[in-house]
Amino acid sequence: MKKLMFTLFVFLLGFGAFSQTAPPTDKQKDMKDMRKDIRDVRKDKRERRNDLRAGDKADARKETRDIRHDKADIRHNAKDLKQDGVKHPIRRADRQIRRNNH
Repeated sequence: MKKLMFTLFVFLLGFGAFSQTAPPTDKQKDMKDMRKDIRDVRKDKRERRNDLRAGDKADARKETRDIRHDKADIRHNAKDLKQDGVKHPIRRADRQIRRNNH
């Protein structure tokens, strides 16, 4: 009886330890999402600049909100990628974008 209780306790303790680890995410999907967000930030910055030149401050504010949202997504994706073992994910995504454009 004592061995059974001890074995059951160890099993539950091990199960609890494994259930706390985060499941691994797909690196390629996260990198693709990061590149998309970086492209969106660049596009929104261009649109905001054009809106400010045209004097449309309301649309410029909307673009600024979009930029902030995209940058938050970039930070979240970078954190996930760092947990997956990718070193310097933002810089890597920038370089991948440049490589694809040339």
